[in-house]
Amino acid sequence: MASDENSFFGLKVPEGTDRRELYKSQYRAIYTYKMSAAELDQAFREAVTGDGPDGGWSIKNDERVKYVGKLEVQKGEDSTLKVTMEDYPEAGMSALKYYTIQSYTK
Repeated sequence: MASDENSFFGLKVPEGTDRRELYKSQYRAIYTYKMSAAELDQAFREAVTGDGPDGGWSIKNDERVKYVGKLEVQKGEDSTLKVTMEDYPEAGMSALKYYTIQSYTK
């Protein structure tokens, strides 16, 4: 597992506004942000799909509605991770969760 606090299995964690790491294990990572889900989506896309060294991920199986819900990201043939975005507008916050595929299949 990557020990870098800014990535999860090579998938970059966007900086965003007031990012906080709530939980991280070998199967999952949860971050909260003081920003809307729409703003988080933009930061997420810039972080993971760009041309930089951390980019190059493609978004697949995007089931989200108004930026909330599940999607998968893939890099190459072997690296696929699940991502969930949640919005808490009454608190002005959103959450980003990364999961490994193994946590779903085992």
